[in-house]
Amino acid sequence: MNRGSVETTISDAHRKFIDEDLHLSPRSRKTYDYAIRKFLEHVEEDYGLDPAEEPVTGLEIEHVTNWVAHEMPADLRTPEDISRMRTLQTQLAAVRKWYGYLAAFDFHPDLSTDKLTTRVQALMPRFTPPPPDVIQDDLERIVDYVRRGKRAETPAKELRRVKIKAMILFLYRTGVRVSELCGLARRDIDMRNGDASIYRAKGGKSRTVLFDTETAEALVAYWTMRGDQGRGVGAFPAFSGRDTPGKPGKHIAPRTVEHIVAELCDAAGVESAVTPHSFRHGLATELVRRRVRESTVQTILGHASPATTRIYVHKTAREVADEYEEAFGAYQRPPGSS
Repeated sequence: MNRGSVETTISDAHRKFIDEDLHLSPRSRKTYDYAIRKFLEHVEEDYGLDPAEEPVTGLEIEHVTNWVAHEMPADLRTPEDISRMRTLQTQLAAVRKWYGYLAAFDFHPDLSTDKLTTRVQALMPRFTPPPPDVIQDDLERIVDYVRRGKRAETPAKELRRVKIKAMILFLYRTGVRVSELCGLARRDIDMRNGDASIYRAKGGKSRTVLFDTETAEALVAYWTMRGDQGRGVGAFPAFSGRDTPGKPGKHIAPRTVEHIVAELCDAAGVESAVTPHSFRHGLATELVRRRVRESTVQTILGHASPATTRIYVHKTAREVADEYEEAFGAYQRPPGSS
């Protein structure tokens, strides 16, 4: 079906893509929207194309390649360079997906996405991002904090404490994305087998994640204290935003989960920038450390490409130091050194 027309402006095509045709989580939708807006700012500044007035057929492949060349760091030696390259990769993925959409739905049928892919690949350097900077000890400190939590003074506060414990353990052992956690219903979690079904995750794919006995017990304790009972309990959210005994309420929001994790960092004395997504990186790193096969790690985390999983397949700095000291002896700090 021809959905495009010569009257469609660049801005109109942008909004249709984001608001009507992009089947992504709210967080990913915002990321794509921001990336395309940044790209269009460059196009307007360098080429004088006003997105609100210019027809979408005014867009060309050269606009993307010029933007990539402009945004690409000159080198990849500093953390700032690597961060900038990561950002560019994310934003470029959004712009390429949008260009593909414009061609596929006849908003701009003359766009050659194959040509765009070839030209972008020629521009981009060989770059494998370093593993995410996750301090495993900090994650374990947060988990230990919720495990040792004392019973709260009121039923409402105790229900919240029990929910937070179940939620953190679930993040810690399943590695789900925060949007996946928030979208879970009780029926998605199978206590018989210790697994949970994640439907229409990133990229529209579904998968099954696993959890341990401790996590299962924490979930049961939370749902029992919440007062779940009767017909239709399976449709209840796995994690509620507001906890009221006997009333499960609506699904918890990603922003609320982020706020809770930030609170736990303060309470547990963790200074590093831990987010809900840090638990996903932490699980990946821990699985690799325990010599779990790369293909299994990819399946558990739902990575579309083995290259994403391979980021975690590395020796940690501590492991390298241990092997070095095994060969040459333990390091001893010299007296008088600062």
